[in-house]
Amino acid sequence: MADHTLAAPAPQAAGRSNVLRMLAPTIRDIAVPLAAYYVLHAAGYSDFIALMAGALFSGAVVLAGVIRARKVDALAALILAGFAFGIGSSLISGDARMIIVRDSVTTAAIGIAFLVSALLGKPLTYVAARKGLAGSPEKLAQLDHKFRTNPLVRRLLNRIALMWGVGLAGESVLRVVLVYRLPIHTMTWLSSVLMIGVTAIMTIITVRTVKRVKRTESIEEPGYASVHE
Repeated sequence: MADHTLAAPAPQAAGRSNVLRMLAPTIRDIAVPLAAYYVLHAAGYSDFIALMAGALFSGAVVLAGVIRARKVDALAALILAGFAFGIGSSLISGDARMIIVRDSVTTAAIGIAFLVSALLGKPLTYVAARKGLAGSPEKLAQLDHKFRTNPLVRRLLNRIALMWGVGLAGESVLRVVLVYRLPIHTMTWLSSVLMIGVTAIMTIITVRTVKRVKRTESIEEPGYASVHE
């Protein structure tokens, strides 16, 4: 984290920057297969081939990131498993819609993980915050202390985890329903719009909730800022 004595952007600009930074990986992962689909579809390829090519290309991007990092974290493993499920089930069934459904399977799994973590009192929001502060032992210790001793911190992280769990699980179910009711060429872009829209809304709510609590309760920054940075 940058030295806070340096000039900082205006609050609104900083908020927009945080939101865009959080959404950037999602937008990238969606844009790659979407662009591949429409380019190949315009070139005359079938929905099946266009969607399959997009999925393979997007999976290659994720795999390249894993190779660069030389380790597979839980999220990367889940995403790659989703690709394997979508591509494998599509090849077996011949149904191009399964390639779109695999996004919902991955999203649902992440949503369920958020819900379970909140119910167990070990929200993934806290895990993500700790991971973000791994390079700063002092700030990590501050966060751990707040989580153990401050009920407000625990409630906030649990509520945010619950919101993400319900939001992601609900959005995944909606997409599965729509993919079998609407044409493939419609769901190809609508699936992405739903994913980005729900993620953006929850990201904005997360950032604003954290800021509001920090203002009203005068909670120090390190323990909360990492949740959305």
